[in-house]
Amino acid sequence: MVPFRLLVYPGFLFLFFCAMLFSWLDRRIIARVQGRVGPPWYQPLADFIKLLTKEDVLTTGAHALASSVLPMVSLVSVLTAALYVPVAGVSADSFDGDLIVVLFLLSMPALTYFLAGWVSVGVYSIIGGHRSLLQYFSYEVPFLIALAGPAVLSGSWRIADIIAYQGHTIWGALTQPLGFLLAVVGLIGKLKRDPLDIPKAKSEVVGGPLTEFSGRKLALWHLALDMQTVVGIFLLVNLFLGGSRFLTGLPAFPVFALKALGVLLMLSLASALYARLRIDQLATLGSRWLAPLALLQVAVVLWMRG
Repeated sequence: MVPFRLLVYPGFLFLFFCAMLFSWLDRRIIARVQGRVGPPWYQPLADFIKLLTKEDVLTTGAHALASSVLPMVSLVSVLTAALYVPVAGVSADSFDGDLIVVLFLLSMPALTYFLAGWVSVGVYSIIGGHRSLLQYFSYEVPFLIALAGPAVLSGSWRIADIIAYQGHTIWGALTQPLGFLLAVVGLIGKLKRDPLDIPKAKSEVVGGPLTEFSGRKLALWHLALDMQTVVGIFLLVNLFLGGSRFLTGLPAFPVFALKALGVLLMLSLASALYARLRIDQLATLGSRWLAPLALLQVAVVLWMRG
C-alpha cells in the first residue's frame, strides 16, 4: 500500500497527471479571458517531451555540476512535500508538525531558483536570480504567517488535524478571509506567476535564472514548477477549504477536485487580469501592506482562539 501511495496515488504519477492537467487548464483559461483559443489538451505533455529530446547545452563558464543538481533538488523538494499534503483525505504519510516540514520543503525551490541564476554566467540570469531573492523576502513572511492561522486556530500543526477541525466547524476561508487572500497572493509570488513574474519577465530579463538552461534540465525546472503549483493549490485547499460539516456524505475526491479547480481559477484570473508589478512596487507592497495585514490576521486568530 505504501509503494502505491508513493508512486501512483497520491504519489508521483498522480502529481504528474495533475501538473499537466492544471497547466493546460491554466493556459486555456487565460487564453479565453484574453480572447484567444488556447492550446489543445496534450500541449503541456508535448512541450515536456520536446524539451527532453532537445540538446542539453552548457554555456562556457557555467558550473556544470550545480546546473545539473539544482533542478533535481527543486523537483525532489516538491515531491517530498507532496507526501504530506493530503488529497481528498489520503496522504502518503502524516505526523505532528508535518505542516512545518511542508512549508520548509516548498521554500527550497525559491533558493534553487536563485542559485540557478548565480551559477550561470549570463547577465539576465544573474539579474533574474537577484530579483527572485528580493521577491522571496517580499511574499514569504506574509505567506507563512497566513498559513499559520489555520494551525493556530485548530491547535495543531498537523494538516490532517486542521482538516478535521474544519470538518466540525466551517471552512478557514470563511473564518479567516484575510489569511486566505494573503495565502493566495503568497502562492502567486512563490510560483512566479503574473502579476508577480518579476524574476522571469520575458520583456525585461528574457527567462530570468533559467535563460541559460535547455534540454532535460529546463524540462525538470518546468516540471518542478508545475508540480509546485499542484502541491501549493492542494495545500491551500486543505488549510482553508478542508472538510465541512455541510458537505458530509458527499464523495471526497470530486469535492476536493472542485475546490482545487476553484483555487486554480483564481490564480488564472489574477494572471490574466493584472499587469506585472515592478520590483520596487512588490517590495513596497510586501513591507507596507502584506506583512502588516498578516500580523493583523495573527491577532484576529489569537482573539478567536482565546
